[in-house]
Amino acid sequence: MISNAINTERNTKIAVAFILLIGSFLYFQFIVPYHLYFKEQIQLFIYDTTYVLSYFSKPAGIACLTGDFLTQFLYLKGGGAVVISLLFVLTWLLIVGILHSFGIKQLAALLALIPVIAEWGIIGEIYSSLAMPVAFTLVLLSIYIYILIRNKTVSLVFGIAFIPFLYWALGSAMFLFPVFVSLYEIHQGKKRNLYWLALFVSAAIIPYLLRSYFLITVTQAYFYPYLGIKQVMCVYVTAVIFFLASLKVIRKLRVTVLTFSLTALFILIFWIWGLTSATNLKREKILGMATEAYFEKWDKVLKIAEKSKQENQIATYYTNIALSKQMQLGDRMMEFYQPFVSGLFLPVNQESGRFVIFFSSDVFYYIGDMNMAQHSAMLGMTFSPYQRSSRMIQRLAEINIVDGDMPGAMKYIRMLESSLFHRKVAARLKALASQPDNRLQIKRSQIHTTDILHSAFDLQSSLELLVKTNPDNRAALDYLLAFHLMNKNIPAFFNAYSSYYKDKTIYVPKAYAEALLIYFAGAKVKSEVLKEYHINPGIVKDFTEYTRMYESSNGNLELLKEKFAHTYWLFYHFATLKK
Repeated sequence: MISNAINTERNTKIAVAFILLIGSFLYFQFIVPYHLYFKEQIQLFIYDTTYVLSYFSKPAGIACLTGDFLTQFLYLKGGGAVVISLLFVLTWLLIVGILHSFGIKQLAALLALIPVIAEWGIIGEIYSSLAMPVAFTLVLLSIYIYILIRNKTVSLVFGIAFIPFLYWALGSAMFLFPVFVSLYEIHQGKKRNLYWLALFVSAAIIPYLLRSYFLITVTQAYFYPYLGIKQVMCVYVTAVIFFLASLKVIRKLRVTVLTFSLTALFILIFWIWGLTSATNLKREKILGMATEAYFEKWDKVLKIAEKSKQENQIATYYTNIALSKQMQLGDRMMEFYQPFVSGLFLPVNQESGRFVIFFSSDVFYYIGDMNMAQHSAMLGMTFSPYQRSSRMIQRLAEINIVDGDMPGAMKYIRMLESSLFHRKVAARLKALASQPDNRLQIKRSQIHTTDILHSAFDLQSSLELLVKTNPDNRAALDYLLAFHLMNKNIPAFFNAYSSYYKDKTIYVPKAYAEALLIYFAGAKVKSEVLKEYHINPGIVKDFTEYTRMYESSNGNLELLKEKFAHTYWLFYHFATLKK
């Protein structure tokens, strides 16, 4: 019987460990991979003594240093899934071992999953650091080490000394240590009330006393590196499990097939609920578009856009850049959700979220407005953890190379050279700076040679200046025309089209042709003028039919949408800006 129980326990542990490892890997590799890529993009781990020492200016220095060291591996395809899965399994093994010390054997493998699932939800948050699960794992390791100490005096010294050390190394995860020690020793039948009191008092006052040294608020002192109560939930859950494990009623509970099955069912439901709550597939698609844009895989950006069809300004923002890159903006922009100008330029103001600020520089770099691109990239850097973002540093290096500021570019290139996985990018940028290629020459030709004083919000002046400086800047021209279309400023669109686009090509993109017909109808131009613009006769015929239906139905949107979906006419007549 004993042999069968041991075999069952061992097989259960192997099965649970395998399910946790594979399940975690599949989730992060195939369901939210872009979430992990983005985590890497908003930080940069640099192999530099000064940089490493800076981690110890705050509590949880070891946890934050280790967490950010591991975060750099999220750059690799599959790297993030492997790192997090192994971290989960290590955490689970430590909890199982600790529960064994309480006499919990058969249910330990299942109960240990509960804190791991809670930790899973923490990593699912976009700006949560890997320092959080690392701090949790390391405090469990310190607890496991404490269990191995048999000498009473050594355990006493170790416990007292470990409180300040754990706070310095792991931050607020330290609070789990005195909770465990008191529960474990009560379970062991020890009575060291003064010792337990000393542990709790020390844990309570050390964060408060050290807050001035670390230059943090009282709230931060008691939560760092966690962002709030929700993020530290895995610690609370573990404390509750340890408390239950210390109760004699739980230890004496006879494990049957029914109790085991009910426990497994509860954990499965909790797991599914936790993953459902933590997973935001819409956000994952947006991060996917942003990441593929970062790697300049514009066909993949459009593929995601076509599949997801999201009504989100960031999704539209990257869709429009991808369409313009492939010379399809004028033809296909109305196939996608267009939230007016905010789908072309992300609005950066006091109400903007971090995503908007972080991604706002991409379009300015694309159209050639390096001043605004640098301004937006610096803002993005400010709103990234530690103000060091690999994505923003690369962008700032590119901007300075385009501007011809080589000392400025080298400052950022040296930062990339000091990293593990961005050295190839640094080498490419350095080579580009010394030997400009054709792409760089084209990018430099986009920059306006004259300047005017204008507000950062005066996008029209910026676009007009770019187009006047270089009429061959197709990116800026597309965006100028689209800017007028999104503002429903048909006269301004007509003037810009006639001045810069009309004589460049005989082919007229669909949305441009539809806007021109609106202008011609309002201006009541003669048919001879219409012929000069080479508008497709099929579009002219459709406009005549649209006008007839619009007037006869008194502007019935549903009726018109059936036949004229994805037309600028529908946008012009019915689109309204929602808050």
